[in-house]
Amino acid sequence: MVRVCERLGVAGPYIASPVAANGRIYIPANKGVITVINATNELNILAKNDLNEKIYTTPAIVGNTIYIRTTAHLYAFGEN
Repeated sequence: MVRVCERLGVAGPYIASPVAANGRIYIPANKGVITVINATNELNILAKNDLNEKIYTTPAIVGNTIYIRTTAHLYAFGEN
């Protein structure tokens, strides 16, 4: 686990599970950073999005929308 945290560049811990959709893996860190990587054999970080709120729950993906629950908000990111 520590090696994964170091490679992603985010101080753990990770409580929520990663989710995958459309060739990407979304990895929520407890500190509120969602790291997005390609779902390939090579580690390729596409984005790091800091929501500045703790994340304890696994994101849900419905269609083209990802729902992320933090300790203070429910976010929905996606396309119409």
